[in-house]
Amino acid sequence: MDVDRLAQVGVAYFAKLGTDAVLKVRELPDGLGVCVWHPIRGGGKIFVARDESVLFVSSAADFDTGLAAFRQGRRTPA
Repeated sequence: MDVDRLAQVGVAYFAKLGTDAVLKVRELPDGLGVCVWHPIRGGGKIFVARDESVLFVSSAADFDTGLAAFRQGRRTPA
């Protein structure tokens, strides 16, 4: 899995949201992909799968809730 490539996908989506903030990246368990997040209130998380499909989760949802939805196959339309 190319963590850097997947992280750049998440960063590009955050750029579309108009944020140029410092983002954090976390590799997901079991090689599922990565999570890119903006660590502020209202920042949100973008889970990126190996196929570059994504799930955006608002900052109101914690990481584990977002990961569970991502594991279930939920995705945000591009």
